[in-house]
Amino acid sequence: MEKSLLFIFSSLFIISFILSINAIVDLSSLTSGSEETETADYHFAFFLPREFYSFFRSVASGAQEAAEEMDCALSFHTIGNDSLDLEMARFSGIDGVVLYPSINEEEARRILDEFDDSGISVVLIEHTLSDSSPWPFVGTNNFDIGKKIGNLIKSRSGSPLQIAVVYSMKSPGIYAEKDLVGLGITSTLGPLLETPLESRITNLNPLDAEELTYEMLLNEPWISTIVFTDTSDTLAATQVLIDMNMVGTVRLIGFGTEDAILDYVEKGILEATIATNPWDIGYNAVKVLVKQQSEGHMPGYVDTGVEIVTERNVDRFRKNGSRR
Repeated sequence: MEKSLLFIFSSLFIISFILSINAIVDLSSLTSGSEETETADYHFAFFLPREFYSFFRSVASGAQEAAEEMDCALSFHTIGNDSLDLEMARFSGIDGVVLYPSINEEEARRILDEFDDSGISVVLIEHTLSDSSPWPFVGTNNFDIGKKIGNLIKSRSGSPLQIAVVYSMKSPGIYAEKDLVGLGITSTLGPLLETPLESRITNLNPLDAEELTYEMLLNEPWISTIVFTDTSDTLAATQVLIDMNMVGTVRLIGFGTEDAILDYVEKGILEATIATNPWDIGYNAVKVLVKQQSEGHMPGYVDTGVEIVTERNVDRFRKNGSRR
């Protein structure tokens, strides 16, 4: 009876994976083949958002290189509004899961507890849960992101400063820890801030950032710097700035290393952009899971760092595009 149930759940997981694979665009070519899966020491499943920017392509690329070095098989799955694939994964015979937790936290915690009960290792990437979760984390320290932003503004802007930071539900990793980002900025700028740091929030609607940017540029001209923490918001806001012919009237700091964003930085339309290290995130996530499987323990936290891209170093990020 147990074998029959295992077969049924495994089959459903595979079917669910096949149905969702079209949403993964470039990731499908990175999923291990059946022959490799059969001979690999471990099989790990990655669950990444449907919004497949270059960030997640680089996560997958780093993971794939680590898998080749450490004899692991990988499968990649999308996770959106539902968590069906994630729910089914514990019945599929995998050894570990890497999750970007973009679903409801309560639901994520329940599923992760079930993985733990099933003896399946879990690593969270770029976004941990709000409580003191026991699962290892690989990603960026959001307080450091704030400090880097603050240091950039301090080096390039005169005081007094009026700054607005736009957080987005489309980037739950930063949105969930927006207080840390703000604390990092204010701890760096201190008395240079003429007014308290202002926060704005965009929702999952891709047009929300356009409307917000338009309103801020039109109705809040005293804001000297606007910081964006999401790739799609950055692209939308920059286009609004161009359309309104207001380039140079306000400093925009973006997020991400999409080619279009790097172009805007190079042309001086964007003051700078925030670059995390997704390739290292993917690589280290696999490394942490292998360590757990082979040695029975793994580090609780791996900080993969953050950099600020300006016109001075933008060429380096273009040359290292495969590891962005």
